[in-house]
Amino acid sequence: MRLPKLRELKEAVTAVFSPRFTTRFPAEPCVVPERYRGKPEFDLDTCIGCGACVNVCPTEALTQVDDLDASPPVRRLTLRYDTCIFCGNCRDNCITEEGIGLSNEWDLATMDRGSTIETHEYELQLCEKCGAVIGTKKHLIWLYEKLGPLAYTNPSLLIAKSRELSIELEAIQPQADKTVQTSDFMRILCPKCKYELNIRL
Repeated sequence: MRLPKLRELKEAVTAVFSPRFTTRFPAEPCVVPERYRGKPEFDLDTCIGCGACVNVCPTEALTQVDDLDASPPVRRLTLRYDTCIFCGNCRDNCITEEGIGLSNEWDLATMDRGSTIETHEYELQLCEKCGAVIGTKKHLIWLYEKLGPLAYTNPSLLIAKSRELSIELEAIQPQADKTVQTSDFMRILCPKCKYELNIRL
């Protein structure tokens, strides 16, 4: 019985005379490790609004809503970092690899949960024949640049890039009978309409 008690006494005396090993926060700023997983942050220059981060978020801290009634239609990505568990799935599954990341910011305590909500908007590209959501315009332009010369096999990507460069294209009036026309090749189409166009012509 005496040996365990003596060992505990030794540890207590050692702790009393040892230097403090905890941080002095908030008196001094806390320096976190280099690979610390803190608050998620969007890089708005790189993020294309594809929603890959939303699909892999286990706590639904990231949500996506497509507002087709807005003018122009937009996709809203909302981050609630009060429900985030800082797992890093969003960063690891970002298709641009830099659209969202985990910062070193860790002191996120607040009395107002409303202040923990961040929303970012991205303009949507709709199918010019049926009106279905294709994706964000930034996503189409990113695909064009990623594919390089292979993008010339996809008219929709070429048109999206041309509009991003402010090249005015002749507006095509919608057909009343909605039959497939050869001129539809020069429209931005969803996969379904593109399939029907290629099959029927």
